[in-house]
Amino acid sequence: MTPKQAKFLKFLADFIDQNGYTPSYEEMKQVLNYKSKSRIHAFVHGLKNRGYVRLIPFMKRSIMITPKGRKIGITRVPGK
Repeated sequence: MTPKQAKFLKFLADFIDQNGYTPSYEEMKQVLNYKSKSRIHAFVHGLKNRGYVRLIPFMKRSIMITPKGRKIGITRVPGK
């Protein structure tokens, strides 16, 4: 996992813990200062392919952090 992926995963975990739901792609784009939602899409699907998150088909705000992702997202962020 790259430091940027770890930062993204930590952001997701913190947001979900604080709000009880997943941020929208637009919210992620704004908070993380990205210019396009396609960058967010790439991060989400990269984490999904590595088993850190799971997506529920046909639902909005459906990113679920897996136990593997929760362990990484909360306890360790490379470069910090």
